[in-house]
Amino acid sequence: MKTKYIKFLFASAALLGFAGCDDDNEGGSLVDETLNTEVLDNFSATIAQSVYNDLASKTSTLYDQVLAMETDGATDVELNACRTTWKQARESWEQSEAFLFGPVSTDNIDPRIDTWPVNFTDLDAQLDGTAEFTEAYIDNLEDALKGFHPIEYLIFGQDGQKAAAELLPRDIEYLKGLSQNLKVLTSDLKVSWQPASSGSYHLAFTEAGNGSSVYPTQLSAFEELVNAMMGICDEVANGKIDEVFIAQDASLEESPFSQNSMIDFTNNIKGVQNVYLGKYTSDGKGLEDLVRQYNLQLDNEIKLKISNAIAALGNVTDPFGEAIFSQPIQVQNVVDAINELKDTLEEQLLPFVQQHSK
Repeated sequence: MKTKYIKFLFASAALLGFAGCDDDNEGGSLVDETLNTEVLDNFSATIAQSVYNDLASKTSTLYDQVLAMETDGATDVELNACRTTWKQARESWEQSEAFLFGPVSTDNIDPRIDTWPVNFTDLDAQLDGTAEFTEAYIDNLEDALKGFHPIEYLIFGQDGQKAAAELLPRDIEYLKGLSQNLKVLTSDLKVSWQPASSGSYHLAFTEAGNGSSVYPTQLSAFEELVNAMMGICDEVANGKIDEVFIAQDASLEESPFSQNSMIDFTNNIKGVQNVYLGKYTSDGKGLEDLVRQYNLQLDNEIKLKISNAIAALGNVTDPFGEAIFSQPIQVQNVVDAINELKDTLEEQLLPFVQQHSK
């Protein structure tokens, strides 16, 4: 079974060198520690905390909507509300994949909520069985039987046209357990970045170089950020898209039942954009501000590559499972544009932050 695409491990800082980062501020300090601190603080407060807050709120709403279907009897109106909320939660989650580090990785939350494709054989066995679908029971299932995609399958149906009348009581019981588990795990993510929480990752990240138990230097935190941006670009271009495209196998698609894959991929790159700009629902200091201080040309190039990737994604107008056959040129253009962005981040932005942080 194929699970989420395994991210590349990028070369160490010592091997990458500093090529491609001409300094526009010759004679000045190469490290602005005040600005660097502002960038790290803003990433946690404006991006990580905000995105995870949104995600937890939407998955909580989804759970409440499933409970309503169980209590009142499922109607098409209620089922469509679940579908809308599922897509809204996906938007937050996919944007968060631009920073898959911290508890989402160390606590294995990523594979527990976003493994695909759905294991139909074992899923049907669960539905045919007699186990009580408590949240704890769901949490102990294999990754392909829980999280976003089994929920997607149950609320959209294999052809995306499922009617509420097709939902059996056992389906709704499973949906309740799945959505409760998703709510719990995303709530854990939310809490893990809160400044006041025990073992707060906010403090581990923002105190980089100042007593952090995870990041001995600010440089290590900046490398974490840029490597995460590179990692999602690699996963989207070469895993989520190109593996399916080369195999010409739509069964490997990430979000096929909802036909949401192209939106998922676009939100992944928008997440990269968020991290670079230091902006989500509000704006603050981001990598953009650091790059602009020293290298306007690089800032313009990164923004252009991000825009090119998002534009290429928008040019694929058919659902992804169809587009791999009907729009091969557009799909290849997406792969190329995202890889160009990844290369710029790897070959220019990473050496830049290595030069301008310590």
